[in-house]
Amino acid sequence: MKNLLLTLVFVTISSTVFSQVEFSPGVRLGVNQSTVTNSDLEAKTGLYAGLFANIQFTKFYALQPEITYSNQGGKSDIRGMDDLNIHYVSIGVANKFFVVKDLGLHIIVGPSIDLNFEDNWISLINDDGDIDITPIDFTVFAGVGYEFPFGLSIEARYKHGLIDLDTYDNNYYDTNGNYQYYDYDDNQLNAVFQIGATYKFDFK
Repeated sequence: MKNLLLTLVFVTISSTVFSQVEFSPGVRLGVNQSTVTNSDLEAKTGLYAGLFANIQFTKFYALQPEITYSNQGGKSDIRGMDDLNIHYVSIGVANKFFVVKDLGLHIIVGPSIDLNFEDNWISLINDDGDIDITPIDFTVFAGVGYEFPFGLSIEARYKHGLIDLDTYDNNYYDTNGNYQYYDYDDNQLNAVFQIGATYKFDFK
């Protein structure tokens, strides 16, 4: 009898919780301001665009799996060193915490796996790339956003890589025409500030 009561309580609670879950697909679009730490590269502007699935569990929490194209890297103003353009497909999971009930202001935190689809393992093995760049990056991101009742949101995020890009350990000529060789001891990591908008579709 006790086990039956516990089962009924569990089923009742589960039904109540999952009946409140809302699923909404959506799109993301915005601008990156990216650079690479411990390098001579300056900040570079690029675009990001992607799709997501917003799973609203409660009024205060939503889980949002995402897949995003993101153009990152850095800008060079040194003679003989080209700009660094990295094209990533980013697979992330955003956790959105709404800080005030019935208000769209929310905090965003989560991890992502970024796959470099130009300088990947195949191109590195075949030596097809101009620069050897680590083909995968694990990142963490955090930010803030505001969601309007009609599905539009604006947000700002900061994303930081955790894996050394292992690039630009090479030679170039400086602005005076002198030959230079750099072997960076510190990790070169992606650092990206993103600002953009999202739109969540409602098919009810």
